[in-house]
Amino acid sequence: MSRRRKEYHRDDLIKEELDEILQTEREILHALHPHFPTHVHFSEITMSPTEAGNTQVFTGTLAPAGSAFPSDTVFTVTPNDTALTSAVTVDETGLIVTAVYPTGWVESTTTPLVINYGASSASAGQTLTATITPSAPPAPPATFPTSITFTQTS
Repeated sequence: MSRRRKEYHRDDLIKEELDEILQTEREILHALHPHFPTHVHFSEITMSPTEAGNTQVFTGTLAPAGSAFPSDTVFTVTPNDTALTSAVTVDETGLIVTAVYPTGWVESTTTPLVINYGASSASAGQTLTATITPSAPPAPPATFPTSITFTQTS
């Protein structure tokens, strides 16, 4: 093998090793600096019905795994029922939404309660929105046949 070919081969090996080191460095930086989430899923953990006198607590899970809100993130929750404007709150982590239904409150049978959730960060330049639907009117009952008629076809 000529000297020139050996040098070329050695340079390729060095380049490959440097590329691997850079890739590892990118992975480490990614792990150290979590990214703004692209999705949040809320689950209701109290299992209380949506009615006066009850409290429901919704816990959020961020996606993708490892994502996090920057410290400057501002969280908002806005119910579609103005009677609940001060009764629905979000904690400082943005992952716990609490709805305290006041005495005498009745959910609309035509417009189910919806809580609009928002998170925005100036430093990340991103926003995230979600909709929490604590309950929905039950589906109408299926029409179940009450009789059947058979006709002989052959």
